[in-house]
Amino acid sequence: MSGSNQHSEKEPEPLIVITTVASFADKQNGITKRLQPIRIKRQNGQVHRVQKIRKCHEEPVGHGHKQIHITLQTKDDRYLDIVFDTKKVGWYLVYEEAGMLLD
Repeated sequence: MSGSNQHSEKEPEPLIVITTVASFADKQNGITKRLQPIRIKRQNGQVHRVQKIRKCHEEPVGHGHKQIHITLQTKDDRYLDIVFDTKKVGWYLVYEEAGMLLD
């Protein structure tokens, strides 16, 4: 039964994400989330600058393991759903859409 352990879906694309990390929110200095992505580099060389974080939430996925999901809008009007995986210690692209309203 070779292939039974393979996923039928495509694996998420690994990303390089420049982000701020804060221990606490500091609204006076514009820090409203613990993780705030600033710039994203994709495997194909594309670089996206973050304009606005639309949504952010944490999901527990095992004992001591969680994923932080962030939906954001880039300055070139793309909408990305990215995730930080605490077990793999990496960022991944889950979904991308161009010029879409998510309101």
